[in-house]
Amino acid sequence: MRKVVLKGFPIINGVVRDGAIIEIPVPADLQELALDKSQDEGAKWDLMCKRLPSYGFMNPIGNMSISHLVIDGVEKEFH
Repeated sequence: MRKVVLKGFPIINGVVRDGAIIEIPVPADLQELALDKSQDEGAKWDLMCKRLPSYGFMNPIGNMSISHLVIDGVEKEFH
C-alpha cells in the first residue's frame, strides 16, 4: 500500500507562514483521487480535499500552501 502525504505551510489570516510545516496523510480511500492525472484531476483533487475532514484531517484548500506531495517517502514538488 502506498503512503501519500500532503506537505506544506499553514495559511493564517491569508498569509503563508513558512516557520511551520504541516503534513497531512492521505487515507488509502482517497489516494486515487489525490494522484489522478486525468482531465478531471482538478475536480477529483477538490473532492479529495473536501473528504479529508471526515477522516479527521483539515481541508487544505485555503488553509495550507502545499509545497510537496510525498509518495512512499519521495517528495515531488506540488506546483
